[in-house]
Order: sequence, then C-alpha cells, then structure tokens
Amino acid sequence: MATSKLLLAPEQKGVIQFIGSFLFGSFPQQAYAPLLGLLRDQGYSIVLYRFPLNPLQFNHWEVAIGLYREQLKIRALLSSYGEPPAFSWLGHSLGCKFIVLLEVLSHAPLRRQELLRTVLGAAAASELLRQIESSWPAPPFIRDQPSVFLAPEISNTVRLLRSSWRLRSPGTRPNQLQTEELIKGSPELFNLTGLVRFRSDSIAEDDVSFLEAQLAYRQPYPPLVQDLEGWHFEPLGLHVETLSRTIVSGLELLRSRITPNLTL
Repeated sequence: MATSKLLLAPEQKGVIQFIGSFLFGSFPQQAYAPLLGLLRDQGYSIVLYRFPLNPLQFNHWEVAIGLYREQLKIRALLSSYGEPPAFSWLGHSLGCKFIVLLEVLSHAPLRRQELLRTVLGAAAASELLRQIESSWPAPPFIRDQPSVFLAPEISNTVRLLRSSWRLRSPGTRPNQLQTEELIKGSPELFNLTGLVRFRSDSIAEDDVSFLEAQLAYRQPYPPLVQDLEGWHFEPLGLHVETLSRTIVSGLELLRSRITPNLTL
C-alpha cells in the first residue's frame, strides 16, 4: 500500500506526483533528494508516493489502487487551499508501471471492464473490478494529467548487459504480456506521456523501445522521447540539473497539448 508525503514549493506553479524505482521508491525523499530539490526550485510541489519495501510484492494492481486512494487525499488537501493546481506524474523505472496501470484504469467503466476481461480473463478481471468498485469514489482523473517516464521498467524483466538473458518475476500481476496488451488495447490513452531514455541504460532499453513505438501512432503529436547521457539509475545521482530541466520542459510541453476531448 502506498503512502504519500507532500513537499510544497514556495511559489507553486504545479504539482508533480512522483513514484520511484523498486527499492529506492521505498525511501524516495532521501534517494532522489538532488532531483526533487531541483524540481522544487523550478516551482513544482512534489507528492512522493512511497510503497513499503517488500520484495515479495508481486500484485502491482494493489499498489496502483493504493496510489489512487492517496491521490484523492492529496488533491482534496491542495484544493482546500484555493484553486486546484495543475497535476502531473513522474515515474522512474518500476514506478512508471504503476502510473501505466492507473492510466489503464482511467477508462470509462464499461470500457475498462471489457479491456480487463479480454486481457486478464474473466475470473482475474472480476476480482480486480470488485477492488476498484470499492475504492473508486470518483473518476480517476489521470487521462488529463501529463506523465514523464524516466527509464521505464514495465515488463518485470531485466535485460543483462544487452544480452539475450533476462531476469523475470513470474508471479507478477499483471505480467509482461498482460501489461503490454493493456497498453496496446488502450489507443485512446497515453497521449500525454513522454519518455526519457538514458543512452547507457541496458535495463529499460526494451521497454522504452516498446513504449516509443506505442506513442508514435496513437497521438496527433510526435512522441516526446528525450535522450540523455547516463545509465538506468541516473535520476539518483548528484548531478541531475539537465535531467530536472528536461523533466519540467517535457511536462510543460505535454500540458500544452491538453484539449477538452482528452478529459473524462
């Protein structure tokens, strides 16, 4: 289950909701401190979604539903201060998968039910839909929130040094094939998603290529894919000034693409 912490910017021009990688996403304020500080310096408050360190947590649907519940609390809290700010998402590595699942669950109820039953099977979809119906007091407004994925790892496989060898988590839900089919089966979604690819990253290489191909044909704009020097865990580094500027410029570009027909 995810928990959250709010880091307010002195002069807030937007809110970035952040979820980090496996392990480091369990203590994001410490692990990503330089990057988070630079994002706040650019006027963005940060919502840190922290999930317990549990190497046996293979049910990623539960994490996504927990994120949704936390998001409702944060939105209500910030709205109580006045006009709701502009919300966006930022994920790193495995954290991107949870944002993907939230976006998939943003389908209208009948469309969501159809997609989940097609991809997961009737029994698994029914179980998940029961959890959603008990947790969804309002529409999950993810479709109109821009997202930037840093070195996304959504397939639950790790490629070893650009070889054919893979490390897999066979018990993960949804698994690699299901996750990819959920994205493929949602051509009306992910049109406000951008990618940051690190040139020396052999861990997320396949997933970035898959997402880039998906984004290329589903939106009226060219896909936002930005290449930077570094490796998979570059966002944890001390010298992330270029990365922080790339994230902000990407989110601002994606926000400029929002049109009324993209909202629920």
